[in-house]
Amino acid sequence: MKCKLKTLSLSLICTLSGAYADNSDFVIQKIRVDGLQRIEMGTVFSYLPVKVGDTLTANKTDDIIHRLYGTGFFQDVRVEEQGSTLIVDVVERPVISKLSFTGTEEFDKDQLLKSLKNNGLATGLIFDQSILDNAILSIKTEYYNRGLYSVIITPVVTQLERNRVNIEIQISEGSIAKIATIDFIGNKIYSTNQLRKEMYLTTGNWMSWWYKDNQYSSDKLAGDFEKIRAFYLNNGYIDFRLNSAQIQLSPDKQSVFITGNIIEGEQYRFKSIQLAGDYKDIPPAVLTPLITVKPGQIINQETLNKNIETIKNTMGNYGYAFANVNPVPDVNVKDHTVAYNLFIDPGKKIYIRNVNISGNDKTRDVVVRRELRQEEAALYNSADIKRSKDRLDVLGYFKSADVTTTPVPGVNDQVDMNVKVVENNTGSINFGVGYAQGQGVILNGGITQSNLFGSGKSASLNASTSALNQSISLSFTDPYYMSNGTSLGYDIYDNSYTPNNAGISPYSNTTLGARIRTSIPVSEFDRINLSLGFENNQISITSATAPLRMVQFTNQYGNSVNAIPFTASWARNTTDSALWPTTGANYAQTASVTAPGVGAQYYKFDSVDAWYFPISDNLTWKTNGELGFINSYGDNSLVPFYQNFMEGGPGSIRGYYIGSLGPQDTDGSYIGGTRWAFVSNNLMFPIPGVKDEKSVRMSLFYDIGTLFGGSPFDLSAEQMVRASYGVGLMWISPMGPIQLSYAIPMFSQPTDNVQNFQFTLGQMF
Repeated sequence: MKCKLKTLSLSLICTLSGAYADNSDFVIQKIRVDGLQRIEMGTVFSYLPVKVGDTLTANKTDDIIHRLYGTGFFQDVRVEEQGSTLIVDVVERPVISKLSFTGTEEFDKDQLLKSLKNNGLATGLIFDQSILDNAILSIKTEYYNRGLYSVIITPVVTQLERNRVNIEIQISEGSIAKIATIDFIGNKIYSTNQLRKEMYLTTGNWMSWWYKDNQYSSDKLAGDFEKIRAFYLNNGYIDFRLNSAQIQLSPDKQSVFITGNIIEGEQYRFKSIQLAGDYKDIPPAVLTPLITVKPGQIINQETLNKNIETIKNTMGNYGYAFANVNPVPDVNVKDHTVAYNLFIDPGKKIYIRNVNISGNDKTRDVVVRRELRQEEAALYNSADIKRSKDRLDVLGYFKSADVTTTPVPGVNDQVDMNVKVVENNTGSINFGVGYAQGQGVILNGGITQSNLFGSGKSASLNASTSALNQSISLSFTDPYYMSNGTSLGYDIYDNSYTPNNAGISPYSNTTLGARIRTSIPVSEFDRINLSLGFENNQISITSATAPLRMVQFTNQYGNSVNAIPFTASWARNTTDSALWPTTGANYAQTASVTAPGVGAQYYKFDSVDAWYFPISDNLTWKTNGELGFINSYGDNSLVPFYQNFMEGGPGSIRGYYIGSLGPQDTDGSYIGGTRWAFVSNNLMFPIPGVKDEKSVRMSLFYDIGTLFGGSPFDLSAEQMVRASYGVGLMWISPMGPIQLSYAIPMFSQPTDNVQNFQFTLGQMF
């Protein structure tokens, strides 16, 4: 019996065993496949390049081996002649039964498994050692990119029955390498310290334990080098180059030494900058003032880009949605100047075909559409589109609102505007707990729904109770009572102040009131608010030693005091978000007066204002304040004590118990004042390292204010100045809105009710 054998090893080296008789051909009468465990016989036959009746040659034998090995199913293939039978002997590759990780904390295990699957390594797939080796190298590279150079990755392959394997990738991550030095070579204009200030990564400082900015990361380093490049470009060094970056590792793999090789080049200035191209129907007088850079100024790439973006947006206001502005520089090397021509390509005027709204599962379409300033079938206007997005953000109904445009297929002058919202939890159950000496436990809570049944209408019920104060209120508002945006709302409230319950003063006061209010839009940002109400105050004096202010007031008005207050206010809101504004302002100027001849006669003014200034992408400066006064009118009229301003606690000067500042009565109780001024300065920023930065903000704050007037002690404004500074935290948590603050009082007196730590919490639904 003649035997011809050919094999293919794992290294793809083909060897021929046995001798082929070149003078005799082998005609295949039968084909047999040996060694199959999981793979079907039919699968093998589908890949064979020969069939019964074919003549087997050396080339066809090679083809059989290469075809089967190329499937990836087999780690060895042998071809043999036995009589008139062609024998194909195979050794199957094992299949992966289980793939797992141990010891990984830097990366999510599910993400690692998904990444390996995309590279051919996953449960149920054929095991290939080379793929595993490449996967290990890839994982190591990712760890190195994050500064974990001491990582040890050990793959453990366990053979199982039926030609299966378990793969366990054991990882010992080690510690992240710290940055030991950051140096630059080639910098003459700017010092190394100046360049380091442009970087996020540092060699470590007192806050590095929090920011982890001394831990090496290749991605962060690349971002820092880009910041340095932008720094040079914004200072006129248009030829700046980063030649190379050397990253050296200490022998123990715990320290990284960074050296950047740079070429600064020469500083350039603007020689001229002018518009070119086709302006269409836009007057040059509209576009030319948008260029803020002047000849002779040092070139600033960021400013130039902002000018270009402003021109494009302005073109968009005239319907040219796809306008391009291409800066073409003319560089004069001799005098180090650059003349720019801004070539405008306006494209076609674009119209909005349809406005498509998505994501509003609870909120009705009409609630979204009424906030949009870009209309269907109208000329494209980029300002109206931006304003539409801002109005949706300010509502507070949505976590996010994205407004995009997409071209209409087959039409070159129309787009669809797509409004995609992610709905927010607009209902809340609020709960707060506190404690104050003399008052005991203080509880407050409420239920609010600002988007009732998805209609945009709001309703709320709030209550609070302590030994001194009890209150309950019910409110309803329809923001679009009329189609022009005129709102209508109602309030009912019942407030009680009972110091006699705490043994402080022998009196109590209960206020029962109701009002109707409306808000009329007068511009895109301004509204006039009007309200008319009725109040009844029931004052009960239980002792002859009652406070003088109460005795005087009840002697003039009696124990039941009515009032009909009329209130008018002007409000302006230009902020860009209801949750975390970063720019704009919010004003409210309110004046009220009671009807003459009905109970207490007084007039009151209150100004509540807030300004937001963006410092950077993550930093916002907020300044807010309040100014107010109240006075009586008519013969022998007195200011009702219950209308006085109160100061202290969240919303005014933090670090003091709520309402515990200002004038005191003869019994030591706080009665509020008739003159109030308050200012708060806040630096707001997201918490570094928090995944969902949109839900959390921290702040550094400084509060200062004064409250005076209306006291038997007749304290002056200077005597009543109080201030505090501290840190605050605001979190829209899954449990609801939480506000925390820790404040250190300033100018405090021994009798002040200091409360350094203050908080409120709530439940969203």
